[in-house]
Amino acid sequence: MNNIEISVILPTYNEAGNIALAVSRISSALGQIPHEIIVADDDSPDLTWQKAQELAPKYPVKVLRRQTDRGLYPAVMDGFAAASGQYLAVMDADLQHDEKILPEMLKHTKEGAGLVIGSRYVPGGGVENWNKFRLFISRTANCLAGFMLKRRASDIMSGFFVIERGVFEKTKPALRPKGFKILMDILQNLPADATVGEVGYIFRPRTAGESKISFKVAWQAAMGLGELSFGRRMFAALLFAAAIVCISLAYLLLTKLGLCTRCCGLN
Repeated sequence: MNNIEISVILPTYNEAGNIALAVSRISSALGQIPHEIIVADDDSPDLTWQKAQELAPKYPVKVLRRQTDRGLYPAVMDGFAAASGQYLAVMDADLQHDEKILPEMLKHTKEGAGLVIGSRYVPGGGVENWNKFRLFISRTANCLAGFMLKRRASDIMSGFFVIERGVFEKTKPALRPKGFKILMDILQNLPADATVGEVGYIFRPRTAGESKISFKVAWQAAMGLGELSFGRRMFAALLFAAAIVCISLAYLLLTKLGLCTRCCGLN
């Protein structure tokens, strides 16, 4: 008989230097709460999946070595599919998310919240060692996402949340598992009667490995937000129109400066 209360999904790629400590901290934070930790690894070259398997004799760890359909969102979905818990948690394995708030997040979910987000921007939340520019970009992205999505939260870009299984199952048919937009996708498609809660935490600096944040990730997040807000076809049309406008403005500017005619041999 299954008595697992919460399943914690860790989507990983090249986190061999962090995985043991991450699993240890999560298991310690949850203590006597029946739990499992599912490491959904994208066949990391640094053998994160193997390091995780070595932890199984000591901790309640399941390892999914994913060799196809790689990516954070599909990894989380595979983790959910393999999970046994009534409550499904997602967090990073890079030690930046504070595992100590997991019991409080679980408590809010058990009290009726369909989705509980670990937030950097509510009382009790914050970030360590961020400059003003990075903080400005993060807050601006969250404000923009909140304006465009049906459901709002203070930290929509957070990858740290707990969702009740029944709420997830109702949301699942509308989800499109691609890229990094899982929380945005869930918020956009959450059942109308499901409430959203938030628990503050301090976002810590990474201690090992490399950040996954890149221009590609940011672009995928932006494209995902656009599709969620306007629909795929409408968003594609808006992008096309914006591209035409930008090209036209650039042409007019270059023509006015006399650069376009010289470059194209039209003078």
